[in-house]
Amino acid sequence: MDGELRSHLVHYFEENHKLVEAAALQLLLTDHQPLIVSRELVERSSGVTPFVTREMVEAVLANRRLPRVSAEAAGTAGLVRAAPRRVLPFELILEGFSGPPVATQPIAAYQALFHSRFQALARMLRGRPSLPNLRPVKELRGTESPTSIVGMVREVRETPQRHHLILTLDDEAGSVDVLVPKGSPGSRLPFLPDEVVGVVLQFSREPRRIPRVAAVERPEVPANRPIGRSPTPRRAIFLSDLHIGSRSFLSDSWAHLAEFLHGNGPHPELAASIDHVVIAGDLVDGIGIYPRQERDLAISDVVEQYAELGRRLAQLPPHLTIVAVPGNHDAVCPAEPQPALSANLTKALGPNVRILANPSTFALDGAVIEAYHGRSFDDLIPALPGASYARPTEVMRRMLQMRHLAPIYGDRTPLAPLPRDGLVIDPVPDILVTGHAHTYGVDRYRGVLLLNASTWQAETEYQRMRNISPVPARAAIVDLSTLGLVTLDFSRGAPVTEGAAA
Repeated sequence: MDGELRSHLVHYFEENHKLVEAAALQLLLTDHQPLIVSRELVERSSGVTPFVTREMVEAVLANRRLPRVSAEAAGTAGLVRAAPRRVLPFELILEGFSGPPVATQPIAAYQALFHSRFQALARMLRGRPSLPNLRPVKELRGTESPTSIVGMVREVRETPQRHHLILTLDDEAGSVDVLVPKGSPGSRLPFLPDEVVGVVLQFSREPRRIPRVAAVERPEVPANRPIGRSPTPRRAIFLSDLHIGSRSFLSDSWAHLAEFLHGNGPHPELAASIDHVVIAGDLVDGIGIYPRQERDLAISDVVEQYAELGRRLAQLPPHLTIVAVPGNHDAVCPAEPQPALSANLTKALGPNVRILANPSTFALDGAVIEAYHGRSFDDLIPALPGASYARPTEVMRRMLQMRHLAPIYGDRTPLAPLPRDGLVIDPVPDILVTGHAHTYGVDRYRGVLLLNASTWQAETEYQRMRNISPVPARAAIVDLSTLGLVTLDFSRGAPVTEGAAA
């Protein structure tokens, strides 16, 4: 497992165009949160140096006030082997919520947010051979072709006659209009507002013509990245959208799930191998989330809804580690990233329940998981031709290509003006799990398991009005050593194996 982690860290630095010294790498391997430290190293050294040294690692560890390993213990230049790193059942890597805005003025606060996004995503694009002669926008010269820039999409327009695209791209010091010809390779994927892209430009001999886009690069998931694996064949079960407190909560299906996890009924050997439960938001139905919601509620007090959540989770075996993030129905700030639920709401939950921010990245037995409720589906589905709530993994694939969960500002998904954009997908997870769509979807993209976890709420009148047809009471069980998946259907009673993915 130590060798796999080493490869993962080396690849992470390579993706961010950094060379890591052997001694620095060994010191990282002795830390209990090496991915967090590596991310901070990349952020600190951005634009300063392409190298990561042992001294830089020691400085980050000292500032984080974490237990420090001496240079003698870490060894130098690989002469001394680092102590084996024990794989923990649960390790928090990064929470999306980073605290209140540092600026008091809203405009300045949002400037900090978009600066953070641009820096994080531009760092993934800089240094790629496919983006030659990379320049800031203000240094563009019409006599140099090809020239590349990295920019955030401010506006997308279509020419009236030939239907070419005109993009307005911004970087930190300027903006430029560029032409994407209709039918060109760069036009195959739609451009979304506020995503960050790299483009290769060709300039015309006529000075009044805007530059033409010859190629487009997105931050993307590296095609050959190492994939995290558990050293033992342990499993996690993925759920979402419980909506405790709703009249439509599927109490019988939940009871069958609890019986299964206790080893009663079919597949007891499968139940015995499960150590973790991940819940991707909307733990309760909430209050006042949509018009006339009170007609759909069995519990009209939100505090009592969380007390009932505690009782429902207590029906599951106590040895399970339960990791959950909030969603747009939960009693927490709706702007994303969302903080974790407050202590007065989680006091009714058992000691085996961990409530994190939305989104959050964590490791279960060594496999890296990013859990995001998925409210940005409400923005991305209308913006992507052919996308629908019935096929949520297609939208998740696009998230990975952008390396961002919710890029569009000013639409249905409110974005919190935090100092760090916690919706950037960094590091790349082994499993990306979402909910919100109330359907069920499984796919894979460049080694990442895409999982839209099923709801445990039957169809409501509001969902019928919005033309949402739920696919409820499916449980996705993932082998953390292989990322193989089995689906169990609890919608009709005892679990039925619906399908398996190798």
